[in-house]
Amino acid sequence: MAKNYEKYSKEELIAEIKKLKKFKKYGLVWEEDRVKEKFEADAEQGFPVLAAVSNKDIHQPNDDDGAPTHIMIEGDNYHALSVLNYTHKNKIDVIYIDPPYNTGAQDWKYNNNYVDKTDSYRHSKWISMMDNRLKIAKNLLKEDGVIIMAIDEFEIHNARHLLDYNFGENNKLGMVTILHNPKGRNQSEFFSANSEFMLLYAKNKDRARFNSVAIDEEVLAKFSEEDEQGKFRWQEYMRVRTVWSRKNKPNNYYAIYVSKDLKKISLESKDGYEAVYPKTDDGREWAWKNKSSTFVELNKNNYFIAKKENGKIKIYHQYREAQVLKNVWTNKKYHSEFNGTNLLKKILGANVFQYPKSLYLIIDILKITSKDNSIILDFFAGSGTTGHAVMALNNEDDGNRRFIVCTNNEGNIATDVCYPRLEKVMKTGYGDVAPLGGNLKYYKTTFVPAASTDGNKIKLTHKATEMLCLRESTFEKVMDKANFKIYKNNKYHTAIIWDESAIEDFKESIKNTKGKFHVYIFSLGNDVYEEEFEDIKNKVILKPIPEAILKIYRNIFQER
Repeated sequence: MAKNYEKYSKEELIAEIKKLKKFKKYGLVWEEDRVKEKFEADAEQGFPVLAAVSNKDIHQPNDDDGAPTHIMIEGDNYHALSVLNYTHKNKIDVIYIDPPYNTGAQDWKYNNNYVDKTDSYRHSKWISMMDNRLKIAKNLLKEDGVIIMAIDEFEIHNARHLLDYNFGENNKLGMVTILHNPKGRNQSEFFSANSEFMLLYAKNKDRARFNSVAIDEEVLAKFSEEDEQGKFRWQEYMRVRTVWSRKNKPNNYYAIYVSKDLKKISLESKDGYEAVYPKTDDGREWAWKNKSSTFVELNKNNYFIAKKENGKIKIYHQYREAQVLKNVWTNKKYHSEFNGTNLLKKILGANVFQYPKSLYLIIDILKITSKDNSIILDFFAGSGTTGHAVMALNNEDDGNRRFIVCTNNEGNIATDVCYPRLEKVMKTGYGDVAPLGGNLKYYKTTFVPAASTDGNKIKLTHKATEMLCLRESTFEKVMDKANFKIYKNNKYHTAIIWDESAIEDFKESIKNTKGKFHVYIFSLGNDVYEEEFEDIKNKVILKPIPEAILKIYRNIFQER
């Protein structure tokens, strides 16, 4: 319907002009006003908080203090992301998501209705839903963080524009095509689709780095040696290529001296040492891979060995696990039927979820993008493959990665699929796979009134306990008083004080406890009562609540 601007007030016209000026000359334009996302009444008029579901917590009695504690949040992922904007802003290393593909097959709901092929706004609805979440998810990534979105041909172009818009086209790291279903779709009229895609973007491409790893079995098999730094193979130090001739690389042509027993290697000429040059048996002169100054630095750490082959000494160097990463992945381990659907049946005993991802696909992308202590977020958790992959990778390389997975409970996906899978993988294992260990905290999103009143601030403070524990990763309760609580991890304590009158009681209770305390204290403004803590100021870090939480929520929910 055409808009009748003649009836607009001055303020409405100004607002409309500002809105029109935001329209991009290139990129996505969709019917945003017609497809605004709606939530339940308490969610529309409230701010999200977390409620612990303690009977679903998993704590392994044999795990030591260093075992990772993973997080599962049941609820709409928009609200889960809003909470994480307070607890994990700039803390996430990798985001992996597998959102609804919007095929029109009525497998995705928007505003409580299934979206099918006849819905003329189905693409606008998908774009709006994803844009709302990507905007706030970006805040969670570290500066060197990476986001990976799995998608197929139905929304690939819209997904690319959305990621360009929210992360910047200049931060695109690439697109990977995955052969996930070699059989293809039997009902296809023209081409039978047998592949899907991963889009990878960095928060800041200048800071992002891929790990130097090998993910293909035939490449991995070549790295037969291993030390405390990982797998490697011995590779000849001489480069035999035209561009690496002595003529082209004169600074890389020099003598390396080797002792008679082949155990000592040096650039110094010594009695009994043999000079080795980068020359082939036919006398052609080539070059070493590094200049002499670099050789000296590398030679300090057992980087080189000498071998005698056919009467001639050859120099070898350590070549660490790595491969050139291509953007088409066809390995059979990525097939979703065998390593997704059938694997999930093996774990849960029934076909309870359509089209789960191959476990090994996610393991491999995490090998490339995550560190051994990374926090990995999946806010379209589905059957829980990402959480499973994190645990499997930790088990493989002795890592300490932690996952945060978020999902609603539509069709009981959280309670009947995602959680049971994670629980089984952690605690009992499946088939011939042993339990992978680790701990889990389970939360559900709930809401407090958003109206800015003193009473609502008090409610938010009392309901924020789980958020504060999550923010600080302090999950073990050590004290539970009427007006304050204390939690701890293996590094420090977190205290939450709801009433300034309890400050002296709190101070008395911790006087014999060593270590730092992160103290959250209720204040209608931003007062942290520094004077009252002057005598223990070196022991506490003071933080006000709930104003810090409210500030983030106001920014996120201002358009409501």
